[in-house]
Amino acid sequence: MSAQDWRPQLTTIDDPIAEDHWSHTTKEGETRVVRLVVGRPQPLPGEADRAWFCPLSIEGYLPGIKCVMGVGPVDALMNAMTLVRRFFEEHADVTPRAGELPGQD
Repeated sequence: MSAQDWRPQLTTIDDPIAEDHWSHTTKEGETRVVRLVVGRPQPLPGEADRAWFCPLSIEGYLPGIKCVMGVGPVDALMNAMTLVRRFFEEHADVTPRAGELPGQD
């Protein structure tokens, strides 16, 4: 079992607290629109007094849905938003509320 196998393996974010489409310029100079979804922080099953996670999806940046850990709900949310901020800082010309380009979902 790998070190990450203990984290919840989610295929959907059922209770999103924030969702948006952001456009950015790729290194190749193309405009791309990605969907970001932040889920409501949840206690790790059986560990509510010690560990929480916040589901996060950023298309093309994170592999699937990442369960970002924290010692409480606010800490888990803060850690997830650190990844959102990192995405923002690593990409050129990020535009929130970009909508969807035709052919992308």
